[in-house]
Formats: sequence, structure tokens, C-alpha cells
Amino acid sequence: MGEQAVVASISGSSIVLLVSDLTSASEFYKNLGFKYEEIGGPKVRHVHVSRGNITFILHPAINKEDVRPASSLTGGLYFDVYAYTDAVDLLVDECRAKGVEIVDGPHYSKHWSEFTIKDVDGYRITFGGGVSNT
Repeated sequence: MGEQAVVASISGSSIVLLVSDLTSASEFYKNLGFKYEEIGGPKVRHVHVSRGNITFILHPAINKEDVRPASSLTGGLYFDVYAYTDAVDLLVDECRAKGVEIVDGPHYSKHWSEFTIKDVDGYRITFGGGVSNT
């Protein structure tokens, strides 16, 4: 019998978002039900906001003009972050109820559904996947 290789599993990831104002960005994500946690010390200060298996590391820009979401650049995709869910419809309802700007969708189909929001710095977050059974 052959030996099976032992491989490390990867359990998740964090996405760094350079933000113009740490307080405003944090409040936006806390409003969406993200857990807030201050990280770092005197030289590197940033915030983690997490919901489910997604974590954004919000890092303050020294120069506000450095905040340039890739989705706003010529040739950029329509999103900066793609997140997966099994309840696109429930997230749409939640975003609408909380006054979050939906910039695309929602688009529903039996195979895949998605919609895109825009945060306070212009980052576009697309949520895609299935819909709830409700």
C-alpha cells in the first residue's frame, strides 16, 4: 500500500481593505452584523471585522487618495470581494433594511444568485450562492 501525503488544511482567509476612516468603515460593517476586534499596537493599528467565515482587516490609509478599490479602476472586476452564502435573499433583505447601497442585483436564478453592495470607501462586496428555503 502507498503512503498518503499529509497536507495542511486551510480554514479561511482575511482580506485587507485600506480605508480612509477607520471609525466610519468599522461602523459600516458592525451595522451589517460583523464582529469588531481591535488588533495591533502603536505602530500597526487596524481592525478585524468578521461575520461567519469572512474577515476583513480594515487598515487606515495614511493618504486618503491611496484608497482605490480595484472595482473602480479601468479593467477592474465588478467586485473587490466575493463572499458566498446560502441565503442571498435574506442578505438582500437585511441590507435593504439597514440602508446599505446595493449597486447591482439582486439577480436570482435556480443555479446561482448574487447581489453587490458598496461600502463607505467604495469597495464592492458581492454575495453569491443559493437562496433560503423561506
